[in-house]
Amino acid sequence: MSGCKSWKTGEARVEENLKAVLRTAVTFLEEKGFRYALIGGLALAEWGFARYTHDVDIKVLVPDMEYGTVREAIRKTFPDRARVHVPENPFIVAVEIEKVIVDFLLALPGYEELIIERAVQRDLGGWSAWICSAEDLIIQKVVAGRGKDWPDVEALLIEQHGRLDEQYIENWLSQFAEALEEPQLLTQYQPLAAKVRKLGE
Repeated sequence: MSGCKSWKTGEARVEENLKAVLRTAVTFLEEKGFRYALIGGLALAEWGFARYTHDVDIKVLVPDMEYGTVREAIRKTFPDRARVHVPENPFIVAVEIEKVIVDFLLALPGYEELIIERAVQRDLGGWSAWICSAEDLIIQKVVAGRGKDWPDVEALLIEQHGRLDEQYIENWLSQFAEALEEPQLLTQYQPLAAKVRKLGE
């Protein structure tokens, strides 16, 4: 797992070049009253395992399904678009803040709203932000199923061993496996979780 490491207690977890950008994005969301949860690589670091990340991913709760209103508010505040050559996704507002890409991911009804409901507030060194729970981060990474996600899942299971709501994780993975017709979500996750449990015995 080159480029990855565990953080020591009390050690700064957000990379220096992203701190100001993250704080700008969080300040905007909180001033607008938009509930949110930090996800992706920065959330991974908050739960004890870090790998290099060069962007910021934030899940945003959309009040009363007013997606257009939220998109407009983000674009008005952060007019510099990111990935201008990629077809625009109505649920992703990609902007650049100080040359860093920030993806504001507009939450869909259902599970994605729960991600924000279950977020926890963490101190980032004199200021705080709401961070996706370790359980929801694992679920999102298993469902994404990219090559880089499985080492992250294993690292989270190790770092958070004994502190995870394993029933919650497996319940949601079962639902996603059925809904997406992808039984491998569970068949890949369960042996990995069992292996980590044995390591902790």
